[in-house]
Amino acid sequence: MFAMRFKSVALDSYTLQLPEYEASSAEIEDRLAPLYERLKIPFGTLEKLSGVKTRRMWNVGVLPSEVALPAAQEALEKSTVPRERIGVIINCSVTRDYFEPGTSTIIHRQLELPETVQAFDITNACIGFSNGIQMVGMMIEQGVVDAGLVVTAENIACVVEASINHLLSNKDLTREQVLKILPTFTLGCGAAAAVVCRQDLSVYNHRIVGCTSRSATQHSNLCRGNADFHLARENGLNPIMYTESGDLILEASRLGRRMWEDFSNTFHWEREDIDHIFCHQVGKQVNKAFYEEMTLDMSKEFTTFQRYGNLVSASLPAAFFTGIEEKGIKEGEKILLTGFGSGLNSIFTGIEW
Repeated sequence: MFAMRFKSVALDSYTLQLPEYEASSAEIEDRLAPLYERLKIPFGTLEKLSGVKTRRMWNVGVLPSEVALPAAQEALEKSTVPRERIGVIINCSVTRDYFEPGTSTIIHRQLELPETVQAFDITNACIGFSNGIQMVGMMIEQGVVDAGLVVTAENIACVVEASINHLLSNKDLTREQVLKILPTFTLGCGAAAAVVCRQDLSVYNHRIVGCTSRSATQHSNLCRGNADFHLARENGLNPIMYTESGDLILEASRLGRRMWEDFSNTFHWEREDIDHIFCHQVGKQVNKAFYEEMTLDMSKEFTTFQRYGNLVSASLPAAFFTGIEEKGIKEGEKILLTGFGSGLNSIFTGIEW
């Protein structure tokens, strides 16, 4: 178990950017009609199994840095921290412009940040944004930086298109093989950014108290995707993701129980102390049984998967930032972010609003 207590770290600003185009689960299934008919899969299965009704999509050719930039710009514009106090920018997306350089360096250049601002990527499946907050928090606590910009932008359109083509062109696929690819169609596109800073620099009192994390890598085989965004886009490769959904959800819930015990023991939060929970958004599989296994109260959860789908590393911040606006979080309330990512990794982050 890894635990990090923060004495003076705060969330200062945040922003969410979504594509205009909205694709329904029914629309995706219409494109898969020949496959559905051959395997006698009922139409409506995707939404029925996942609860995802719609998701937003960018065009295949849109680079992650192109959509990360406006999110990063807005977060900086909304921030009460002077721009010159930003000491690091971390990009946390799974989909990146290139193998190298880091997508963070491209955003850094477009923002015209000085050489003294460090730029690097953290790519860690769906949990990357939590890693970014964790990293900036540690750098602030060590006195290395006063503030940092955490950003992510996911364009999974090429994965969705490649998966549709793969399913339609391979006539010998079995029902079981199709079910391992079907979770790909719960994915959506989006970008998020946040300024994390030393608490005395922010006019807001949104204190990040700290985080705990575990890496249950004995389950690293339960979700695997191949290829990289730019390589696939430029060379016509077929990035495909295979997921053992049932096992992944089960093991995530068990890991979540261990994570909550770690977090509660470290920060002395009880189940009843939590006012709001934001979990990584995969679909309705994160249900009552999932929360009962974690021993947390599902009634305090806020979900966006129904309208956004799973935004990969942007999924947890998208739910959190949307919930801030729609739930009307009050001063002094306790927020728990329960991050999960293939690997199997988990980070629980506590925030006192």
